[in-house]
Formats: sequence, C-alpha cells, structure tokens
Amino acid sequence: MRHLVGGADLAIHCAAMTDVDGCERDPDGAAAVNSWGAAHVATAARRVIQLSTDYVFDGSAAGCYSEDAATAPTSVYGRTKLDGERAVLEAGGNLVVRTAWVYGEGRNFLRSIVAAEADGRPLRVVADQRGRPTWAEDLARALGHLAGRTDEGVVHVTGDGEPCSWADLAEFAVGHPVQRISSAEWAAPAPRPANSVLSLDRARTLGVPLADWRTSVATYLKGLS
Repeated sequence: MRHLVGGADLAIHCAAMTDVDGCERDPDGAAAVNSWGAAHVATAARRVIQLSTDYVFDGSAAGCYSEDAATAPTSVYGRTKLDGERAVLEAGGNLVVRTAWVYGEGRNFLRSIVAAEADGRPLRVVADQRGRPTWAEDLARALGHLAGRTDEGVVHVTGDGEPCSWADLAEFAVGHPVQRISSAEWAAPAPRPANSVLSLDRARTLGVPLADWRTSVATYLKGLS
C-alpha cells in the first residue's frame, strides 16, 4: 500500500485471499484482504483495475453470465470479493475484471493433476462444475490491453472456447479418462458455483486478446515437463 501513497495514476489490484476454503474458516481475514484491501486501493489510486471472480455468482444460471447478471455469492470468498468490487466501482472511473479457473505459477489444479498422475495416485475429479480455464499469462496480456484504455464498469476475461468441467480438463491434461465425481462427493468446506462460464462478449467488443483454453493449457503443460 505504501507504494500508492500520493495517488498512483493506475493500480492493477490483483492481491486477494484466494484460498476459498480458508476464507470460509476465516471470514474476518477474508474481508480484511478482499473487501477492505480493495477499498483502500480505490482511495489511494486515481484509477483501479480490480481483479475479481466468478464466485460472485451462485452458479445456477443455464447459460453464460453477462457482466450485468444478478450477483448472488454463496461463499465467504464470493461475498468478500463482491464487496471489493462494489467499493472499487463506487469510487468511480474504475474497472472490475472478473475471471475464473486461473492457473499459472505456484499451486493450482493442473499442477496437482500432473503430480498425482506422475505418482500413480487415482484421479477423482469433479464433473458437475463447468467453466473456462484461464492461463495467468493470457490474463496478464488482457490486463495490459485494458490498462491502455479508459473503460469503466465490469468486464469478463477468461480463456476462450467451449466450456469444460474439471474432469474434462483433467482428462485433457493426462490424456486418459479419470474417475468422475460430484461436488457433493468432493465435499469441500465452501460451495463452488456449478456454472462458472462468463460471457466474453464485452471483452471482444473492447478488443481484449483472448486465447483458446486448450491451446494455452497445452503450452502450459509443455512448460511443466
């Protein structure tokens, strides 16, 4: 935060408590980072691009979620991220970028699947949640594009292409079928949206560079080998 004292021209705010189950166990900590943190950045910078999440939706919609779809988060993570969105938007002149299913450096779904496959562990993967995987490098390019513009409001940015389930993604990564289970069988502490598919229509209108998730996942996996 001290780097924003005096008013930065632009802050791309990516910091968040993204441990979804951890947020459920520590709602005060999640609020401090995801809600109040965003609010403080919005007061310190002249313009903010705030990174947000598909978890602001309950996942019950039949089709893609547009930017103006009704929000209804079902988890602490989703509620605190939505509060952060509101604080940034209320400050005026800012942009919220919602994304989903991000992977890149550090711990993530694809790394876990590849490691489990290498160790010969059984792959039990949720098959009733759908979305579009988003490579962090593709997201960074999109943010760079938006940083050069003055758009306001909300825009959705994810990988492009036909949506998939987590089980579909795992099978794409390892090249063979996995054991498909339900969200109820996985029994995570925090609820996950069954539908995390975000509409990319506005992103296309704004000229945001979008990449097919299959191409990006294949490139990412080559880098892990």
